Amino acid sequence: MLRLYVMRHAKSSWAVPGARDFDRELNERGRLDLEKLSRAISAKQYTPELILCSSATRTRETYEGIAGAFAEPPEVSFTEKLYSSGLDDYMRTIHSVTDARSLMLIGHNPMCGALAASLAVSGDDEHLELIGYKYPTGTISVLDIEIEAWSELKPQSAFLADCLVPSAL
Repeated sequence: MLRLYVMRHAKSSWAVPGARDFDRELNERGRLDLEKLSRAISAKQYTPELILCSSATRTRETYEGIAGAFAEPPEVSFTEKLYSSGLDDYMRTIHSVTDARSLMLIGHNPMCGALAASLAVSGDDEHLELIGYKYPTGTISVLDIEIEAWSELKPQSAFLADCLVPSAL
């Protein structure tokens, strides 16, 4: 069994005229949400072996905000592939992973929500409804998949084991 954590970046500032979207930073609420998420990650002992993180500023800051929560520091790779790509690109990125049994993606909506919703076939009804309707900033879906390799990952193949939403913590 493999475990996938799908995390949308924490709450960010609004776009500033003339500034690149890529460079948007987290706002105060986002930083406070990361403190709550870090406590929850630590308490539940969620520790991915590998983190693939969008290289945008707000996703990097999101990673930095939760990095201390992991019992074992995971390997981290930053990639632009998770910034402005589609669901197929997210799936290809996951399929390319060969040496981790647990993986976290830190990315953007609508792709994080679409990915979690497309994979989850069962789990808590309230959480399934949440990820299917809206994927709030900072949300982490914990998906367990009965496969041996990430290359086998297909839609409607995961159990939604948990869903951490900052406003509910």
